[in-house]
Amino acid sequence: MSTTTAQAVPTATQHGDLRDSTSTLKLGVFSFNASGGLNITTRPRNYHVGWEHTSAIAQQAERMGFEFVLPVAKWRGYGGETDFYGESYETLTWAAGIAAQTSRITVGATVHVPVIHPTFVAKAGATVDAISGGRLALNVVMGWYPLEIGQFGLTPADHDIRYEHGDEWVTLLKRLWTEDEPFDFDGRWTSAWSALSKPKPVRRPLLMNAGTSAAGVDFTARQCDFTLSSRNSLEGADTFVGDIKTTAREKYARDLQVINVAHVICADTEAEAWRKRELLAESGDKEAADNFMRFLGIGSQSYEETLRLYRDYFYTSGAALPLIGTPEQIAEQMVAASAAGFDGLALGFFDYLDEMAAFEDQVMPLLRDAGIHS
Repeated sequence: MSTTTAQAVPTATQHGDLRDSTSTLKLGVFSFNASGGLNITTRPRNYHVGWEHTSAIAQQAERMGFEFVLPVAKWRGYGGETDFYGESYETLTWAAGIAAQTSRITVGATVHVPVIHPTFVAKAGATVDAISGGRLALNVVMGWYPLEIGQFGLTPADHDIRYEHGDEWVTLLKRLWTEDEPFDFDGRWTSAWSALSKPKPVRRPLLMNAGTSAAGVDFTARQCDFTLSSRNSLEGADTFVGDIKTTAREKYARDLQVINVAHVICADTEAEAWRKRELLAESGDKEAADNFMRFLGIGSQSYEETLRLYRDYFYTSGAALPLIGTPEQIAEQMVAASAAGFDGLALGFFDYLDEMAAFEDQVMPLLRDAGIHS
């Protein structure tokens, strides 16, 4: 008779994740559950949407001492030659699989408020949290891409209304995660009768949102633990971060942390790193980038030079903060991001696995020496 030994579920005290990390600048890997990652480019690479590949990236991030992994939630791509984001894994089920294959790192999931009810998310989130031993982070997004939301028979509401909906949605979700008796919830956009969800999460999952408009900042300051921003320059970043944290502290007496999305292009020489960037730009998928910008609202701008500049951002860094140069220069730029007030960086790479291995060998020791990552 064969016997098997069940693997112990990690407890809340066994991991140095987003909640428990002592690092000044927390690090994560972003957007590696969807085709394209952070680059709207036709340039060939090993990165692809496949379970073994995406789980290997998550496990590599944990071995490197990163604090989190975060997927994007996409239901539709953006066409063009690459159909950027056309292939992706649904993030709650993805997170359950990643949670089972890791033991310390925070595992993120991203959900669209209009297409999924808090009752389902409460149960699914508690399930992932149980699998992980209390390591779930939930990125709550409002849903702005019409082709995506339209597949559920819905039309995106106006911008500020989407955040009002999100506020109701999260309020109900938190109650489902904490209350032990059935209750009724009758909101303008979200309702539930005799609502109850068991089991409860091991720990209340961390919440984040990527909104940096006035309505988005107010929602995040009131309801979430992290803002996920996408500034593509450190110029003025200290004021930007300070204003967000001040809103949370002064208006809601809450401490809010700010994580920025960044893209790494590292090489032995600065010239080689910038040549890598040029190759990404030269291979950009213009149609996919223009579709992405049109639905973001950037495409409504009338000047071709502005559009050309934004295309270049999307080709080379996903319009996020570009970290380009030698290992020493990358480390210096990350130290500068920390000095600007960012609490973490959600990193993308053109070819995740190979470039993460080089980042571990060449950049991580410099970050430890600089005292911004343990």
